[in-house]
Amino acid sequence: MVAAVLFALLVVIAISFSMEATDSQVCSFGEDGRCAVDTNVGTSVIYEDAIVRMWNFTLAPGEMTTMHRHDCDYHFVALQPTELEVYGVKGERLFSFIASGTLGFQIVGDDLVQIKDINAASDFAPIRVPRTHAAKNIGDSSYYEILFEDTTRCVVRT
Repeated sequence: MVAAVLFALLVVIAISFSMEATDSQVCSFGEDGRCAVDTNVGTSVIYEDAIVRMWNFTLAPGEMTTMHRHDCDYHFVALQPTELEVYGVKGERLFSFIASGTLGFQIVGDDLVQIKDINAASDFAPIRVPRTHAAKNIGDSSYYEILFEDTTRCVVRT
């Protein structure tokens, strides 16, 4: 039942919002050689209450997010998948992956660790990424996701 309601909500959101990417800043380096960091984990907040903050997130081919920090556990649904490249706080390339389907991450110290899906293979190896990172669309098509932050599972923002 909950899954059906969530799916219906995603369809309504996908129809209601344009899938065109908007401008975002590229990493800007400070005097310490690190990228300036914000907490914008998506393009724009489209819904928020006491339990969840929902973000629209779009990236055109070649577009990069700001360097951002995740302060809450979250899930995202890639409605238009592509290949993303992930960068660390000093601007170094960490890895690339195909962002597709539904993925969830929980905060473990300074990292985000992928949450095991009930349908995951027995040899599941979770993706581990620093809480603070940037992503670049290195695919041929625009990327579009809806990201759900669990605002009941956040760390103190520092």
